[in-house]
Amino acid sequence: MKSIIVRKNTSKRSTNKWTISSLLVLVILLSGGIYYYSTTQTNNEENVIETSTIDTGDIILSATGLGTLIPSEEVSFGFKNGGEVSEVLVGLGDRVEAGQLLARLESGTLELQYQQAEANLEALSSPGAIASAKQAVLDAQESLATARDDVQFMIGPEMMVAEEQVASAQDELEAAKALTEKDPSDANKQNVSAAEAALAEAEETLTYAYYSYSNSYTLQTFTYPIRNDHGTTIRRELIAPTDAELLAARAAYELAQANLEDAQNYLNILTGVETTDEVPASSVTSITGAKLALNAAQSDLSATELVAPVSGTITSISLNVGEEVGTISVVTISNLNQPYVLDAYLDETDWDKAKVGFPATVTFDLLPDEPYSAKVIQVYPTLDDSSDTSMVRILVQLDQAISADLPAGSTASVDVVGGEALDTVLVPVSALKEEESGNYIVYIIENRQPVEQEVEIGLQDLLYAEVKSGLEEGDVVLTDALAVAQ
Repeated sequence: MKSIIVRKNTSKRSTNKWTISSLLVLVILLSGGIYYYSTTQTNNEENVIETSTIDTGDIILSATGLGTLIPSEEVSFGFKNGGEVSEVLVGLGDRVEAGQLLARLESGTLELQYQQAEANLEALSSPGAIASAKQAVLDAQESLATARDDVQFMIGPEMMVAEEQVASAQDELEAAKALTEKDPSDANKQNVSAAEAALAEAEETLTYAYYSYSNSYTLQTFTYPIRNDHGTTIRRELIAPTDAELLAARAAYELAQANLEDAQNYLNILTGVETTDEVPASSVTSITGAKLALNAAQSDLSATELVAPVSGTITSISLNVGEEVGTISVVTISNLNQPYVLDAYLDETDWDKAKVGFPATVTFDLLPDEPYSAKVIQVYPTLDDSSDTSMVRILVQLDQAISADLPAGSTASVDVVGGEALDTVLVPVSALKEEESGNYIVYIIENRQPVEQEVEIGLQDLLYAEVKSGLEEGDVVLTDALAVAQ
């Protein structure tokens, strides 16, 4: 164990007079003393161990990189359809607002197509169109009556009425159930029970009517006399409608019902009684087709106008009147909204300091005397090697707007703070001895002897480490922890 050597320098002034003999003795003694001192001094210097007194200070871990001011939003776009440029309303560097018209294509033919589609739609609601729709309703009613008579003739009036009553009872039951699902009150539940009873009664009536149809109506209606060549009835034969004929008659009846419903709905739309959203699509096919044609014409006409999708400054434009253009991008709008955003690059060894939310300081080359506070808002997950050197790419945003109006591409120095400990107890890194991974000790001087002391360490830089526990300000430690083992 090496001991700590403490030297104290003392000097005394003497007023005695010296004799020659005394001087000779002094010379001898000085000669021997000088030899002894030089020998012991050499040994003492070999045993001296440097110490350090614990003090407080700051540790700031940071990384410095180069940043470039970038737009917070940038959009490149062109016309939806190609054509000849007829008008350009803006130029490079102009400030534009979202929705502002920037340029137009020649649109004479498309305007005519739009006007025609608009006229076609308006014609559907003209007085003549309404009169035609009323006549269509009358025609549909007549066709329905004829189709119903055909079915009724085949199955008989009693059977026809019974079937219609069953259909009506089924509709009422479905309506009652739907209402009960929305409001399961006792009254609605009673309505469902009543509707079920009415349906059961109608079905019973239909069963009786079918019996009458099979055993009475069919024989009375479709039994025909068979005569010989002299006109004499020789027998009677039942020639009832076939199943195919009955199915065809029923299908015609159902079609007539649907046609009447569509005709009435269409008339209601034209007269404003209902809207297109309130009727089936089959009732308004002509209106729907006309609206689709108008929308398509409007879309084609709108495609001849180039409109700004966002607000900002035009940083690129490639348009000239008279030239043919396609659908490629011809305009770029950049938005330098504040607070400003910078695209910055750090050395790959500073990856641990590139974390979203870490504070930063930005100093623009155009404003070298004005550092601005900022923070990291994005860290790209892979290293960027576009410059043939692997770099950490980050986005940094200023904490607030600044009064300076800077152009896109302005360069700046970006200092990212990866950690800081202010006014904290510091210990020299050389005084630390790592026993295990993350566990450290130092040698504190007590009674002029080094004593092992466990310490908890926080942030570290090349020279000092933050002490979280184990040391206090004023403690004296060995500067070189490895010297104890020598």
